[in-house]
Amino acid sequence: MYENSIIIPEIMPWIMLLVASSGIFVWRFLGVILSSKIQKDSFFAKWINAIAFAMTTALMTRIIIFPTGALAETELIERIVPFLIGIIIFLFFPKKPIFGLTIGVLFFTFGIFISKIF
Repeated sequence: MYENSIIIPEIMPWIMLLVASSGIFVWRFLGVILSSKIQKDSFFAKWINAIAFAMTTALMTRIIIFPTGALAETELIERIVPFLIGIIIFLFFPKKPIFGLTIGVLFFTFGIFISKIF
């Protein structure tokens, strides 16, 4: 595959990392520059916030419903229940999101531990 390539195959992952990182940092840089010109309560800012939340929600849903790697070896119920418990805890403590995350992870760990014993 790399016979005719002018790039050394061993450094190809580093080049891809550099390209991907530059794409991310360009948008972050533009965000820093443009953030001072956008009002926090404007329609555009609310739209950007909604898109960010939608992408995060979609990613979490994909990880829970269609996992890969070691997470794919767990049952769906073992992933959904701790996630929902974490969401409920988060709703009770909206100023401290770490509580919901910690409780969700603990319930997931406990569920895996119980499923391996029984």
